[in-house]
Amino acid sequence: MGLKSSKSALVNIKFLLRDDRGSLSVLILSLFMTILITLMILTDISSVYFAKRSLTQATEAAAQRGVKSLDLNAYYRGEYNLISFIRNLGEGETDPGIPIDCEKGKWNSIDAINELNRNRRDVFGPQLGEMRVNQISCDGYQLSIQTSSTARLPFVIPFINIDSVEITSHVGTFDERKITTNYYGLNLGNLNQR
Repeated sequence: MGLKSSKSALVNIKFLLRDDRGSLSVLILSLFMTILITLMILTDISSVYFAKRSLTQATEAAAQRGVKSLDLNAYYRGEYNLISFIRNLGEGETDPGIPIDCEKGKWNSIDAINELNRNRRDVFGPQLGEMRVNQISCDGYQLSIQTSSTARLPFVIPFINIDSVEITSHVGTFDERKITTNYYGLNLGNLNQR
């Protein structure tokens, strides 16, 4: 009797394995769930990408505003006098860049970030959280800013449970003089004609 019942159980298992009723619906449902989860993940990745791009653009704008703070004393120190004209006549002057008033540049950069924070939702969309300035460094010719923010994810994926991502951006910039042929007030002509 025990052998017959185990044999019938084995026949039932073989029948269930060969019976393909309903397997197509399970396959379609699993494919649909896979596509849905993939779309959710790709949407979250795109949202983080756009938030990172927005943070980088805001940081670049703040750095550009800060670098425009000209240090007039350093800019005009020793410039446009007869000694510097004679010294630079044959070889040209070495230009380290345009000097920046670092304190004013730092405050202008922070002010730019604060202004962008006030209009953040209108300018950058809902995915970017409040922007914070983590670090500003200035060496007199270059201004560097590091900012951070939180990127909100549009979908919270059930098995990951992440609803936001911390993002940072680091931008450095400097201001440079325009290449010109006006040398100490003397127009020497077009450089391309030589």
